[in-house]
Amino acid sequence: MAAAAVAVDSKIDNLRDAVTKLGEISENEKAGFISLVSRYLSGEAEQIEWSKIQTPTDEVVVPYDTLAPPPEDLDAMKALLDKLVVLKLNGGLGTTMGCTGPK
Repeated sequence: MAAAAVAVDSKIDNLRDAVTKLGEISENEKAGFISLVSRYLSGEAEQIEWSKIQTPTDEVVVPYDTLAPPPEDLDAMKALLDKLVVLKLNGGLGTTMGCTGPK
């Protein structure tokens, strides 16, 4: 095994040991986190082309109070929830990105 691969494996083992001690998150979340870090360290992670990221327009960001009420049909409601995306911004990042609403 190449020295770089051994170093990555060692980092992952150390991270796995540290994460197992966390009681605040589930085993599934821990495994997901380890998987993402492993992909990043191995170079398999998809790179984001930040130059293509643009501030959302008013047509894309719809105020909550203008949304139609949810459908009564549970299958229709589930289909809508399957498309739901929640974006949480920390600190001043939202303001820097041009967001003016609650964060």
